[in-house]
Amino acid sequence: MNNEKELKGIDLAKWNKIISYAKLKKAGVDFAILKVINKSNNPDGRFTEHYNGCKNAGIPIIAGYTYCYTDTVKKAKAAATAFLNNCKDIPIMVLDLEDSCITNLGHRIVDIINVYREAAYGAGKEFVIYTGASFYNPCLKKYSGEIADIPIWWARYPYKAAIAIDTKVPSKNYLPSIPNEIAGWQYSSTCKVDGAEGNLDINVWYRDIKVSVTPMQEITFEMNPFIQPTTTVTIGTKGQGALWVNWYLWRFGLLTTNGIPDENKVIDTITMESYLAIKEAQKRLGLEADGKVGKITRNVFLKVC
Repeated sequence: MNNEKELKGIDLAKWNKIISYAKLKKAGVDFAILKVINKSNNPDGRFTEHYNGCKNAGIPIIAGYTYCYTDTVKKAKAAATAFLNNCKDIPIMVLDLEDSCITNLGHRIVDIINVYREAAYGAGKEFVIYTGASFYNPCLKKYSGEIADIPIWWARYPYKAAIAIDTKVPSKNYLPSIPNEIAGWQYSSTCKVDGAEGNLDINVWYRDIKVSVTPMQEITFEMNPFIQPTTTVTIGTKGQGALWVNWYLWRFGLLTTNGIPDENKVIDTITMESYLAIKEAQKRLGLEADGKVGKITRNVFLKVC
């Protein structure tokens, strides 16, 4: 999806206490990025909690990040291995570059980046750098040609006061002119979201994103080509409404053949298989699992994919 609908999401670590992941979802959180490991290469203090909470609430986990403390290639290899051992089915590895301990490494920072990049690619994952001007300009800009093919998740906060998740994303004029693709933008660290204690970082994501619906089954956001129904869809419904619902069920990885999502099952009838898949989708998304796709279920489907 090329973000005709801007996808807004949060990044979570051990200091982010979530009261209700379902409320986060309802408030408009389209995706989450989770801190996977800590400085000791152990799982972040709330990684499992955040991972399970987001999964159960139907919040797509699009990426995991590791805050970089590694100032040698050897340390980087150990941290990259620990990340991959703990990141489960998360499709993107993000390397967070901002700490003072890695600001005076010279070209070694490129070698360290490449260790993480090669580890991510070797595991079949995408690789993204998180950084901002205070690190990029003194530490990375001089090597921009060597890392120009790596997408960057940029941090810059035009908003100084607390904002809501539905606050308008600032103008792209705040984003830098660099050779890298801007994958996403963390545009505030003071977002108030129902379901969370305190402030959260808020992000908009610009590139096509993959999310895991069930372990080892990934989908890519794109537009549903069928006409959205205006009446309730359930078993026996035929026509465009059934096609619209079945498309989502297929993209969620719930209409399969031999365990593989099967596009041929996007048909113009809600069969018993479709009905059971609707109930399973509703269960995962924290909705009433009644097998009926009404306004509430349609709105949640739209936010997920």
